[in-house]
Amino acid sequence: MKSIVAGLLLGAALCLVSCSDADRHYPPVRHPIGAREPLHPGRWRGQIGMTEVDFAIDQVTETTVSVRVSGTVLRQAGQPKPVSAIDTYFYDRPRSCKRTSDGRSFDCTRYIDMHIDNGLLCGVYEASDQAYRPCLDPVP
Repeated sequence: MKSIVAGLLLGAALCLVSCSDADRHYPPVRHPIGAREPLHPGRWRGQIGMTEVDFAIDQVTETTVSVRVSGTVLRQAGQPKPVSAIDTYFYDRPRSCKRTSDGRSFDCTRYIDMHIDNGLLCGVYEASDQAYRPCLDPVP
């Protein structure tokens, strides 16, 4: 009888240990590593200031990069959180951006030095009163 109880306790202990947080494997978080990769079509998403941005590169040519930018304003400065998702969604018309001389980055209105680094789309976003340095995550 003691061996049955000991076996049950041992089994329960093994289940608890196997379900601990230490054994969970999460995918590593990407960080820029300072290496500029070749530009290519794709989608990236992330937060820039108080806005969630969806950035799509549709086409890359020798001199230009065709992009689409859309997103949602998460919170407007000085105001409570917006109520309507329709009022907070924005879509910037497709635009053609100029590739820089190195061919691994491009510049658009407000988006400067946009490049791919470790799969992330990084660069500088210049707002009227400040500059952000986002690195947007790839969207599968």
